[in-house]
Amino acid sequence: MRQAILFVLGLSVGAIAAANIVSTLRQRDAYPRGLMNVMQHDTGLLHDAAHANRCDAATQGALERLQGLADDIETAVYGTEPPDPPFAEYAQRLRAAIPPSLECKRLPQTLDRVGAACDACHRQYR
Repeated sequence: MRQAILFVLGLSVGAIAAANIVSTLRQRDAYPRGLMNVMQHDTGLLHDAAHANRCDAATQGALERLQGLADDIETAVYGTEPPDPPFAEYAQRLRAAIPPSLECKRLPQTLDRVGAACDACHRQYR
């Protein structure tokens, strides 16, 4: 009986410790995942605008958010440490693919370049 109680107690302590470790690991990756999710959402809004052939304030806002997030990508992934040189190059390619202002006629080509920059980095780092 004593062994069964110790076994259950050890199992409980192990489960609690494992849950705490998993929670800590998820929190560590929360900022980069959140940044990527918002970038994906804004890129989706821009794709919808390109397919609907419309440019409005929401489209301009999505482009501006995408520019700001691209500027923060190294900080989100690496924090205060300097990023790996290949990652910095991929981030620079992404920033170069995003135009400073919205050009409705060139939005599909812009989205193709942004998608190619994202895909190249994801192939390397996923």
